[in-house]
Amino acid sequence: MKVLLTGASGFLGRHVAARLLADGFEVTGFDQNPGGAELETVIGDLTDATSMDNAVAGRDVVCHIGAIGDVYLAASDPALAASVNVLGTTNVAQAARKAGARVVYASTWEVYGAPQYEPMDEDHPCTPDHPYNITKLAGERMLLAADHLQGVPSLALRLGTAYGSGLRPNSVFRIFFDKARKREPITIQGDGSQSRQFTHADDIARAFSLACRSDLRGLVLNTVAEEPISVKQLAESVIARFPTDLVFGPARPGDVAPALVSSRRIEQLLGWRAEVSFEDGIDSLIESLPDPA
Repeated sequence: MKVLLTGASGFLGRHVAARLLADGFEVTGFDQNPGGAELETVIGDLTDATSMDNAVAGRDVVCHIGAIGDVYLAASDPALAASVNVLGTTNVAQAARKAGARVVYASTWEVYGAPQYEPMDEDHPCTPDHPYNITKLAGERMLLAADHLQGVPSLALRLGTAYGSGLRPNSVFRIFFDKARKREPITIQGDGSQSRQFTHADDIARAFSLACRSDLRGLVLNTVAEEPISVKQLAESVIARFPTDLVFGPARPGDVAPALVSSRRIEQLLGWRAEVSFEDGIDSLIESLPDPA
């Protein structure tokens, strides 16, 4: 099976690429920058429909991970987020239509917004309020419209907050570890009670592999680890390994409210559930960190 993987050189893309290759898929990357991708990569831009058409031609599946995934960049440049996450995803859908390919899309649990009930399942209303999750939901909707109206088989995975080797330096994991390893204090914005269902990138990669082989379409599936972990728990886990001080600062405006998300449906339909424990994931992340400056 031939797979085109957008965003192949990014943090999550590298994990998905490794899993797909290990599972026997023929994988080609698509990215603006080939750096770090251990596979043949087509250099291109999601917003360029022609380059997207050319890259998807001859592929059976598109794993669409490429996006403006940095929430800070999306907030500071919402036009860029809209262009890449909405127009870019529309281009993926139309290229897949021409090629007769299937699309598996990396969405996010953050599309739900504030919880109206918990745990939030896939039937929960979506009320996003940030340029990142708004544009990710819009991309998801464009794909599902292509499935419904144009026959493009599409499946959206609403991913938990991913972590693992290769995280961006501005991720909370990297910030905490980089500070602690230099014995600098860790600062938590707010009281630290805000929680996330941190989901290891290896588990997410396995979900993409299962989705590529599946015939499921026209659906969204929550793809999250079961256990919520608070930011304070994360900080304490870091400090247990690299002792330093923990301090608290003002809450950061725009933070997504904590919510419990259900992954029951993906377990029923794809047989997927998160397997990497948080503590094991932290240990493997530590092993991958560069030496502190």
